[in-house]
Amino acid sequence: MLLLFSLALLLQVPAVVPSPAPPTVADTTGGIFDSPATRELVERVILESGEIPEGLQDYRAELRSMMYLTLAPDSALGGELPVTTDEFVGEVRWERTGFLHQWVRGHRMRLLAPAPYTLGTMIEEPWVIPHLYGSTINLLSAGDGRAQRGARRAIHPFGSQGPAHYRYTAGDTLRIRLQNELVTLVPIEVRPRAAPAEREMQLVVGSFFIDIDRAAVARARFGFVEPRRGLRVGQTGVYLELENALWENRYWLPFRQRQEIQVASGLFGGAVAARMVNLFGSYDLNTGWSPEIRTRSRLFLAPTAGADFTEWDGAVGAEAAEWEIADFADLRRLAAGAGRPDAGPLRVTPRYERGDHLFRYNRVEGTYLGAGVRIEPNDPVERRWELYATAGWAFVESTARGELIGRWHADAPRVPPRGIERGVTAGVYRRLREVRAFQPTFRWDFLYSLPALVGGSDLRDYYDATGAELSLRAGTGSWIGRVGGRWERQDSVRRNTGSFLFGTAQDFPPLAPMDPGTHAALEGAVGYSRGPGAFGIGNSAVASLRAEVGMADFRTQRLIGLLSFRQALGPITFASRLDAGHGWGELPPQQLFRFGVEEGLLGYEPNEFGGSTAAIARGRLLIGLPPRSTQPLARSGFFIVPPLRPSLVLLGEAGWAEVSERSRPQLARLASVPTERVRGSLGVGVSIFEDALTLEWYRPLEEDRRGRWYFGLVRWF
Repeated sequence: MLLLFSLALLLQVPAVVPSPAPPTVADTTGGIFDSPATRELVERVILESGEIPEGLQDYRAELRSMMYLTLAPDSALGGELPVTTDEFVGEVRWERTGFLHQWVRGHRMRLLAPAPYTLGTMIEEPWVIPHLYGSTINLLSAGDGRAQRGARRAIHPFGSQGPAHYRYTAGDTLRIRLQNELVTLVPIEVRPRAAPAEREMQLVVGSFFIDIDRAAVARARFGFVEPRRGLRVGQTGVYLELENALWENRYWLPFRQRQEIQVASGLFGGAVAARMVNLFGSYDLNTGWSPEIRTRSRLFLAPTAGADFTEWDGAVGAEAAEWEIADFADLRRLAAGAGRPDAGPLRVTPRYERGDHLFRYNRVEGTYLGAGVRIEPNDPVERRWELYATAGWAFVESTARGELIGRWHADAPRVPPRGIERGVTAGVYRRLREVRAFQPTFRWDFLYSLPALVGGSDLRDYYDATGAELSLRAGTGSWIGRVGGRWERQDSVRRNTGSFLFGTAQDFPPLAPMDPGTHAALEGAVGYSRGPGAFGIGNSAVASLRAEVGMADFRTQRLIGLLSFRQALGPITFASRLDAGHGWGELPPQQLFRFGVEEGLLGYEPNEFGGSTAAIARGRLLIGLPPRSTQPLARSGFFIVPPLRPSLVLLGEAGWAEVSERSRPQLARLASVPTERVRGSLGVGVSIFEDALTLEWYRPLEEDRRGRWYFGLVRWF
């Protein structure tokens, strides 16, 4: 259903269509242009780039394409997780009267789940944008008109109607040397002047780099403005990044294209993206091509033995970590809805930043239901700050919880984004906190209630936290840093229910003891992520370091580190994760490190071991087994039987913990013990679907422990 939903969105990508009216440009006194020079440049582009340059009759180009259906939980420490990956090689031909034909010579795929289809198997029309000339940008157009009937229309900023709907702001001039010529580009930021007045009329927000000598668009990066609606459970966005190259010093033609549809929802805990990336090369201009099949837009599936991907370095999905949903964060903020002049200075919308702010279920609270709202400036250009408030009620515990969080951004959203992103977060809260020092790199918080509600299993420990926080953050690219302070009153909680949806729960144990008190601390963290880490497709790495210094009832210090990575070399893949932490002072029970099967030490009991110093290392060696094909086993229409991609799995896990004399009594209260030596397990198994589903047998390295079988999803904590 997720893939079908993504395709349905993809087929509704709006097309920018021309207007038959002659070009007209409004006066600068209306606030449309930031200067007369900007007005003059925009007017030139409207007049001169509405026609394809003389002399450009047709072209042929080699094409490499990548398509991903990818997930990005809000709580992930690393990057997003590609679920399906398609890669294509072929060619595209275009003719100036409007013919666009695309040939797929080779297709390969990798799946992280046994899905019956992928994004690439469901598209039946060309997915490339042939050029940025004229007043149209056609994204998906079926030759028989079926897709056009479902497509929405947007007003082109550099079409004849553009100045009636947009503001234009020129940026700093950029000069680049191409083919022994100095090319001058001027970025023009385009923003709607008001929200769309009609549902069928779409507007865009973004930046267009203009070649001032040729009055042509050399590069474009924009998103489609969302119409204002009432209650929404998420945000759907369509974003494009189109880069051209200059050919024969005359024609700006595609070089790299990225089209992306995102469905983001704090309610469901993250975002889903359908992403397409095109790379063009080896152009042949004016070949005299005349299509034999007189269909304007046509996709040909013509696999050939010669299309063998030998010039494409790396395994399928190796480049997945190059792009992330967060790359369009600035456009998402700007496109979330243009302000109406009569809407006032503030925008108030129902909002859930996390799914468990609406609903959760555990053995402490029972059923929890809450509501959330966000307040921010109505004008997206001025959205340097926002307030988020949520409040709810735990019915079995009879306790209210919630938070009020304010965020300030150093800069208003800009396109394209510039420099380091900086901001401040402050808030007050009452939360039910989970006791877990070593956080998973990839998890979906909203799904954490399902084992308790449906399966009767909730083995986590909790405490009640009431306090205030202040932090400063900065990030650029794959790096992010945070420093701040927290004052928090920590209180114990107890099990208030032993029931789940189908009766009495068997895995609702009493909660571990903790020390009530006031925790005032300075905190800092730095992190790096490129992909999701050990779990995923392709090469990736995640690293983080967190520190805290307590100054109130708990005069303790803790340092916690994480390293998670995945590296493939031909048919062999090594995936590993290392967690380590050390605490100083007399640590209360809630600050001690504990681990067992729940933290990734197979064959041992939950929280069996613990201490003031601990480390856990986990590794998987995957050796590819035949068949290693990247082709589907069978195909009917867009339905497929995915390639199994089996692997022999060799796994190993080891944990070590010791406790200081000052913290030993607290560890005894938890019924945990130091390991005394390195404890671990070894195992062997077989996995399929890129190590997503596995059958394993493992055994602890101790004579009094029995071996166990495991079948299910691969467990990466």
